[in-house]
Amino acid sequence: MAGAWMIFLQTVLSFIVLLILTRILGKQQVSQLTFYEYLNGITFGSIAANMATIEPERVPDHLIGMITYGFLTLAVSWLAVKNRKFRKAVAGEPVIVIQDGSILESNMRKMHLDLDELTTMLRSQGIFDYKELELAIVEQSGELSVLKKPEYQEVTQGDLDVHGTSKGLAVEVIVDGQIIYENLRAMGLDGKWLMKQLKEKQIFRISQVCFATVNKQHELQYDLYADDIPGMIDISEEDTPELSLDGIQLKPKDEPSSQIP
Repeated sequence: MAGAWMIFLQTVLSFIVLLILTRILGKQQVSQLTFYEYLNGITFGSIAANMATIEPERVPDHLIGMITYGFLTLAVSWLAVKNRKFRKAVAGEPVIVIQDGSILESNMRKMHLDLDELTTMLRSQGIFDYKELELAIVEQSGELSVLKKPEYQEVTQGDLDVHGTSKGLAVEVIVDGQIIYENLRAMGLDGKWLMKQLKEKQIFRISQVCFATVNKQHELQYDLYADDIPGMIDISEEDTPELSLDGIQLKPKDEPSSQIP
């Protein structure tokens, strides 16, 4: 029993020390990590995990190691701020991977980046045709920044001198076929209003709705479980049972029969 209490106390100690070090090092430990911060983050976790279960007499050794790694990371971060050449050496620098609609394969090879990874990063930015891009840059953090060619850039309301109104935060009112009554009440609405809106859209069962939201203008947006999309696209390279050979989706499984009164 004494051994279990000792492990408990060592775990609490390692957690507190890790929390303090992370707080000292700043928010980079949880977002936009540089290479050296990422490596040290892994090391912190490893030392903290070992410190929680080792013999009590070895705890000070691990504690010293964790604190040392913390201050080394802090020192490298300080030097990176003060010296640009040092910062480029330890953190890297942005790399252009697409310019004027052309993929720069040599730059991609330097970063060990393949085409599948690049296309995934582009899709995450809402880009489905790389020819639309003037520039695509992989930042030090590994994130992709893109600049579209002028002819493909979206026109903003400011360009048209139009002043729109904000629709505010879309509040969830149906999740997984279940009504969230608390959110409806917070919007000044109730279940009767929601059911009326759904009936007007020819939806007669709550269980048909996968997700629905309401904005501050009381506009209802929804998504049904049954995705009836003509010519549904499948980008995987494997056969999937959800699609027939001609690309038409097969019928979804039967839904529960709960009716909206």
